[in-house]
Amino acid sequence: MAIGACPLTKVDKILVATDGSEAGKFAAQAAIELAKPCESTVYAICVAEVPVFAAEFVETLPQLIDSLEKRAKAALDEVKTLSEKNGVKCETISYTGPDPFKYIIDEAIKNRVDLIILGKKGVMLGAVGTKVIANAPCKVLVVPVGATLNFDRIVIATDGSVYSQLAASEAIGMAKRFSSELIIVSVAKKDENISYAEEAVKMVKEVAEREGVKVQSVIAKGEAFEQIVDTANKNAAGLIVMGTYGRTGIEKFFMGSIAEKVISTSARPILVVKKK
Repeated sequence: MAIGACPLTKVDKILVATDGSEAGKFAAQAAIELAKPCESTVYAICVAEVPVFAAEFVETLPQLIDSLEKRAKAALDEVKTLSEKNGVKCETISYTGPDPFKYIIDEAIKNRVDLIILGKKGVMLGAVGTKVIANAPCKVLVVPVGATLNFDRIVIATDGSVYSQLAASEAIGMAKRFSSELIIVSVAKKDENISYAEEAVKMVKEVAEREGVKVQSVIAKGEAFEQIVDTANKNAAGLIVMGTYGRTGIEKFFMGSIAEKVISTSARPILVVKKK
């Protein structure tokens, strides 16, 4: 699906991580679809991951590395060709070594990118994707295989925190540009939390309505990640927007948190907005 306008306020540079897999190809396609209306430069990165334990196999290591690097080059060449076909400027970046997420984050910081795009197949984002989101210096878009990125209906999940407010601002901007319906959801785990959830929704609703955005409010009760995903599914949302912490380091990452569970569970694209 062609995206007619740029959905984000600033997206001059997009970094897309690919490994040539189906998920990597989906991420690359999404990057190019976004880059075209946003007039962005795409930075495609592929890391030929050499496992730490591979050093034990000294005799076969050169052949292994050569094979991995050829695969990485083929993956990047494919993104480059597709970008050029669509009139999108693309630069390719390749590395060889362990811990691919470190190279991805380093390049995101060095090139001051505005958005990182990751692909996801099935319910698992994978260790690399999880660590990228944990340490990303910018917004991250996760695109599941088979998903269609569109902005007809946007779900914004809020808990009233400053992180949710940043995400809400992004979602309201997108909804305004695309004349989308904005579905604001907040989840109360217990009855005593319902009033807080209502207040969190009210904060976003008031801002959205001032901007002329069509709004639907959802106050749900139960497990937050389940209710967010269920709301997105029931409304056939094209995107879920959520906020999370800034660069806090792996040890402080939101492992097991609502954001990670939504990313793992949802078959719809998710935009993670971070407080830097």
